[in-house]
Amino acid sequence: MQQRRNGLFWGLFLLTLGILFLARRAGWLNVDWHSLTNLWPVLLILAGANIILERRGNPAAFITTVMLAVAIPTTLFGFFSRDNHRYNIGWSSNDDNDDTDSENGEDGDNGDEAKDDDNESDYQAERERRNDGVERSSTFTEAMTPDTREAVLKMAGGAGEFNIGGTSNELIKADTKQTVGTYSMSVERDPSTRIPTIELKPTDGNQHIELKDGNFKNRVDVQLNTAPIWTMDVALGAGQGELDLSQYAVKSLKVAAGAASLDVKLSDKVDQSDVKLDVGAASVTVRVPKNVGCRVKKDGALTSENLDGFTEAGGGEFLSPGYDASTKKITIRFDGGLSSLKVVRY
Repeated sequence: MQQRRNGLFWGLFLLTLGILFLARRAGWLNVDWHSLTNLWPVLLILAGANIILERRGNPAAFITTVMLAVAIPTTLFGFFSRDNHRYNIGWSSNDDNDDTDSENGEDGDNGDEAKDDDNESDYQAERERRNDGVERSSTFTEAMTPDTREAVLKMAGGAGEFNIGGTSNELIKADTKQTVGTYSMSVERDPSTRIPTIELKPTDGNQHIELKDGNFKNRVDVQLNTAPIWTMDVALGAGQGELDLSQYAVKSLKVAAGAASLDVKLSDKVDQSDVKLDVGAASVTVRVPKNVGCRVKKDGALTSENLDGFTEAGGGEFLSPGYDASTKKITIRFDGGLSSLKVVRY
């Protein structure tokens, strides 16, 4: 019954979120999100009632599960849209203040004021250009050198689609496509170890996304060289992440995500791999090779898990069959809010 209810929750959650994004892109929604998101404490009440009813075996838990599955994505979507609205108001407000100051003829250095106005106009024009709905593509590469035995990848992104997979003769090859903002990549090598740290992130660290015209796109595709041992730190917002790391030797992976759908495929190319997943309202699937012993440590009061074949060891810890005898091991630490975790052995 619990498994079926978890499936109902996540099915309705993703269905509601998808409908909201589709409706917003099509211009069907005209909602005062500001007033709606002020009701977020109701989510805490519903969550508490749901936990109590489920533990008592009360059939009414079905109703609270359905209400949560609809209310949570709606509220998250409301917060997301409200922030965009605030951003636009802020620009209008600044422009109005500038106009008012000019009309009132306030004293000051007219030359400096004109210069500031020009700079602000240029900055605003650049912002508008970056948010004009036109898709822009960029490609970033870094050459592979013979002395590169280890490498660090730090990747960040807001809402969108993020993919890591495939091989490259370069150390890294990254393709980006977006209608909002731009990306940048920097590479720094440690002077003593020669370990490169690659940082791929949006140029504007606080991207404000307009969805009303339906033209928003943010996609990042990354291919890596298979020779180095990798340390990865990936931070995502909302959207989808496909991390096929089955061809890479990854000793450490950290993934932080908000409202997202994540699919992570790990490899058996290192003796010990540590994975840390810190997510909000997310659906996460992790694929682990069958010949690798896997330990899952889970934390999250409203997290559902699907760990077929694993043995519960207590304290939120689960072990795969033959874990102690395995020569290669993967430790997955999962910290989730309203999330689901599925571990598949392939």
